[in-house]
Amino acid sequence: MKNFWVTLIIGFIAGIVISGILFDAISYIGKSFNRVSVAWTISRAEKSFSNERFSDAVLLYEKALPKINPDNKLLYAKTKNNLALSIFKNAELLKNIKDIEKSIELFQEASKIYLGIDDKELAGQTSKNIQIAQNTKETIQ
Repeated sequence: MKNFWVTLIIGFIAGIVISGILFDAISYIGKSFNRVSVAWTISRAEKSFSNERFSDAVLLYEKALPKINPDNKLLYAKTKNNLALSIFKNAELLKNIKDIEKSIELFQEASKIYLGIDDKELAGQTSKNIQIAQNTKETIQ
């Protein structure tokens, strides 16, 4: 009878340890899959942008953005900036003022994040994008 209780207690403890490890492993795999998925989507968006398929790039960046942890401020800001640039390029071709305004808002959001993490270089580049978008908006009107 003593062996039964010892086996039961050891099995219970082993089950707790294994379930904790299993949960951690599943959680890690899930996070890794999300990172790979985001990286793949962003890569496809960049390729679409470089091939001047701006509307495709917009869709892909919009798909990736909600999956990015906002605590990863640099990646989050870069993706917002690239989304804004894709929206702007597409709006510029279509002469769509509403989308140019949307791109300016996204550029400004990205710029705030860059300034928040003290990346003056990227904030400066984004400010140039804002100025170009504003000039284009005025030209179209």
